[in-house]
Amino acid sequence: MKRSMCGGFLLAGMIVLGGCSGDPTGDLVGSGTTLQPTPSSLFMALNEEKAVVVNVVDAQGNQQDLTGFSFQGGAGLTVTEDTTFLSTSAGQLGTSRRLFVRGDAPTATSVSITANSLTSSVPVKVTPVGTTVTLSNPAPAANEGLVITLQPGYKFGAGGGASVGGTPGVTTAIAPDSSSATVLLLPGTTGALTVDSVAVDYLSGVLFSLPTPDSVTVGPLTTALPGTADPSTAPSLPLPGPGGTTAIFDIPDFAATIDHFYRLDVAEAGDYTVTVDWTVGSDVDAPICVADPTCAAEDFSDATVSGEHPETGTFTLPAGTSTLWVEDFGEDAIGATLTIVISRP
Repeated sequence: MKRSMCGGFLLAGMIVLGGCSGDPTGDLVGSGTTLQPTPSSLFMALNEEKAVVVNVVDAQGNQQDLTGFSFQGGAGLTVTEDTTFLSTSAGQLGTSRRLFVRGDAPTATSVSITANSLTSSVPVKVTPVGTTVTLSNPAPAANEGLVITLQPGYKFGAGGGASVGGTPGVTTAIAPDSSSATVLLLPGTTGALTVDSVAVDYLSGVLFSLPTPDSVTVGPLTTALPGTADPSTAPSLPLPGPGGTTAIFDIPDFAATIDHFYRLDVAEAGDYTVTVDWTVGSDVDAPICVADPTCAAEDFSDATVSGEHPETGTFTLPAGTSTLWVEDFGEDAIGATLTIVISRP
C-alpha cells in the first residue's frame, strides 16, 4: 500500500511561504535618517530672497515627521519660516518645512538647520550690487588720471577699470595690491561712476561691474597739444614700461590740416601696441614712421587696416625716435577728440 505524499509537500510549501512573507527591507523603514535641505546651497544677489525646503528622510527615501525643528542664519542674513507651507484645515503637515532666506549684506555665510536631532548647514553667498569707493578727485581735469580706491575686501581683477555715464575710461595703472586703479576718462564726460572687473575676496574667480554712489565730471579739453602739424615739432607722447599702458587725449585741428604727428622717444626697443580712437569722422589712419621720423618716405605700408575704428596695431620699435602719423583719411574728423593708447606686453 502506497502512502500519499501530498500532505508533506503542502506542509513544506507553507513553511517556505511563511518564511518569505516578511518585507526584506522592513528594517530600513525609519532608520538611517538624513536631514535634506533643498537647495543644498544658495548663491544670491544683495536683498534677494530665496526659499529652502527642509525634509528628513529615511534610508528608503521616505519622508519622516520633523521634530525639534530650528534654524539660525549667519551674519548678514534674515531667515524666516513660511508657516503657511503645506498647511491644512487641521494644521501644518509635519513632513516638510520651508524657510525664506534674504541676503542683507554681501557675505559668505550659512544657515544652520536642526531637526530630529540632526543638523545640516546650507552655504550662502550674497553677491554685491554696488560698492563704495574713494576718489582722488571727483572733478579731474582733461588728461588727469583719476585714482579709484576700492573698499576693503574688494580688488580690481584682470581688465579692471571704470566708466563714467557709460563711457569707459583707459586704465593706466593698477596698484600692486589691486586695491586701486588709475583711469584716464574722456574729457567732458559726466555721470555716475561704475567700476568694472572687480573681485570680492569671498567669491574667488567672479568679476563684477558695480555702480557706485559717486558722480564724476571730467573737465573739457580746450587746448590741443602744440606742434602736431609738423613732424619736426611733434609733441612727445608718454611711453609705458613693460606690461604698462599710457594714454593721452588731444583735439588736433583737422580743419587746418588732415595730418598730425606725435613723437615716440623709445628708450627700450620692443613691441608697442598703439591704438588711436576718435569721436568724429569716418576713417582715420595711424601709421608709425620708424625708418624716417620725418615721415617723408612713409607709404602707409605699416598702417593699421583701413576703416577700423579704433585703429590699432602692434609695432616693433627700435630705440630712438619714431613718429606716429594720424591722418584724417576721410577728411571729416573736424572737431574730433583723439584717444591715443600705447601699451606693452
